[in-house]
Amino acid sequence: MVGIPVIDTGPMTVEQFYAFTDTRPDEEKWELIEGEPILNAAPSRMHQWIIRNVIFALMSRERELKAPWAVLPELGVRVSDTSRPEPDVLVIPSDHRSLDPKERDVRNVIVAFEVLSPSTEGRDLRWKRSAYTSLPSLSHYIVIAQDAVEVSVFARDADFAEERIRSIDKVIELRSLGISLPVAEIYRDTGLA
Repeated sequence: MVGIPVIDTGPMTVEQFYAFTDTRPDEEKWELIEGEPILNAAPSRMHQWIIRNVIFALMSRERELKAPWAVLPELGVRVSDTSRPEPDVLVIPSDHRSLDPKERDVRNVIVAFEVLSPSTEGRDLRWKRSAYTSLPSLSHYIVIAQDAVEVSVFARDADFAEERIRSIDKVIELRSLGISLPVAEIYRDTGLA
């Protein structure tokens, strides 16, 4: 007798998510949000250009200062057993001796950056803001528009209240990293600056 198979309808765990994504093509970008796997749309050229600018600006300062932090693109952040979002750029402590090559996500994020996309802007501004700011290590969550010069900064030292920056001449103070990030560097060569 075969019967009806049991289907697990509960939220997917991070471990189940990894088993699932291991069967998917490498070019797909998946996130786990409250137990639901979410496939992200392919990013636009502008989206990728802004990410490139952020990584370049941060890595230049990281190397210049021999900083105790490191910049990485698109690494998952485990915020719970059923949620693993993936910011566009993140900053973590740079203790290379403790790197485990099998690790697929981090928890000790210092700064997380998201470049808004039309398909993810609601999730980035609401759910991800709440998820990232729940991490004890996080000092800043930064959301960047790709269709206008507009950056929202959520800083722990301001109780994660939103600071909206709309001027290319402003700078973002990242005191936890010991640096400033000019808005002009984020939007360099985009045609928006």
